[in-house]
Amino acid sequence: MKRLFMGLVMLALVLSACSKDESIPSQTDAEKSNTKQAEQEPKVKGTEESYTPTDVAYFEIEGLERELTELEQEMLRHPGTFSGDNYDEAKVKEALNQLPNDLTEEQYIEELKYLFTEDYHVELETLFTFDSTIEVEIDRPDETVGAPTLKKAHYAILVDASGSMAARISGKTRMEAAKEAVLEFVEQIPENATISLRVYGHKGSNSSTDKGLSCDSTEVLYNSSFEAAGFQNALSQVKPVGWTPIALGLQMVMGDIPEGTDDVVVYVVSDGIETCDGDPVQEAKNLVSSDIQTIVNIIGFDVDNEGQKLLKEVASAGNGEFTYVNSEQDLKKYMRAQYEEIQKKWLEWKEAGKVQAFDIKEEKKKLANDTKESMKEKSTREKERMKEAQDYLRERFEDYDHPARKIFSEIVDYGNAKWRYAVDNGNRLWREAVDNGNREWREYVDEGNEKIRETIDKKNGN
Repeated sequence: MKRLFMGLVMLALVLSACSKDESIPSQTDAEKSNTKQAEQEPKVKGTEESYTPTDVAYFEIEGLERELTELEQEMLRHPGTFSGDNYDEAKVKEALNQLPNDLTEEQYIEELKYLFTEDYHVELETLFTFDSTIEVEIDRPDETVGAPTLKKAHYAILVDASGSMAARISGKTRMEAAKEAVLEFVEQIPENATISLRVYGHKGSNSSTDKGLSCDSTEVLYNSSFEAAGFQNALSQVKPVGWTPIALGLQMVMGDIPEGTDDVVVYVVSDGIETCDGDPVQEAKNLVSSDIQTIVNIIGFDVDNEGQKLLKEVASAGNGEFTYVNSEQDLKKYMRAQYEEIQKKWLEWKEAGKVQAFDIKEEKKKLANDTKESMKEKSTREKERMKEAQDYLRERFEDYDHPARKIFSEIVDYGNAKWRYAVDNGNRLWREAVDNGNREWREYVDEGNEKIRETIDKKNGN
């Protein structure tokens, strides 16, 4: 009986022990493996709980009149540690090894941006401040912009009213022929230029008794912009009666020049030399030594050899030229040649405008294209380096579901967005520069051709 009792006690103890073991499940082989791996895996600096995102700094561009887009703000990040020429593969891997193994996809992306973001702020500032307008300011030989030689130009015409101008050649008096040529010439002067008509020797007569009166006589009959009826009326008052005080006319012409004039062209129409004891050579020198750029041209009408020599000296002293004509046709030919110089200036203006419009257009095209290409290159380099870094992290984190293995498409989209921004904006500004440059070029061609046609028509009497 005692032996039976002891057997029952031993059986109870065994059953109790078995019940205790089933209440604590044993580890599976996989769990044991993970536990062992966790015990053996080296500790990586930082965990998700202790992870501190890297501070991001941005460039600031002042003076913008609009809000930046999200992408533009992103592209103003300060450059990454390994951007541009700072890339070092060994140091990159070292930095990637320091990344925690339990970050989110967004956090891994941010870390890669911190390491590889390129510097776009110079290119962005160029795009933000790019001025695609093209305005060429070539001084026009008329009223719109004006060139120093013509914008504030004054044409001073001095007409000899000595008695000898009444002599007849080719069926007309010298005076009549001179007046016709002068009228033909002034009609070609730029619209915004001013004209003065001064007569000298127009009082008294060419007799010795009236020499004093005639030699002291000079008068401005017209001084304004050209108005055909008014100028013609003034010119009709000139009669060939007296002596030839060329020096006095040159001396007094300074008072005919409007304030603010840049250039003065003096035309002296005479059929003879100074006959009033003046010094026209000195007066011509006085004119060209003033602050105003002055040229004195002498037109000798049917002048003898001695007169030609003296008038040449006056023209030379006035930095001008002496032209001898012995007929109405010669005088008109000379005046037309002067007008052709004005026509030439229109051609020069047109060509200069074309060149400048083209050059400015090319400069802006190059700036837009260079900026685009620089941003494309940087965005491509940045994307490729981030892809290589992600590939390295894929090898480091073998777990198929690890966040670092899932960010490839985000990296590609991020880089492509920058590349596309560069292309779209660079091409847009390039096209604007082309269109504006071509428009400015065409305006100079059209206006220049129109003015040239007008001058040709006038010269031909149409």
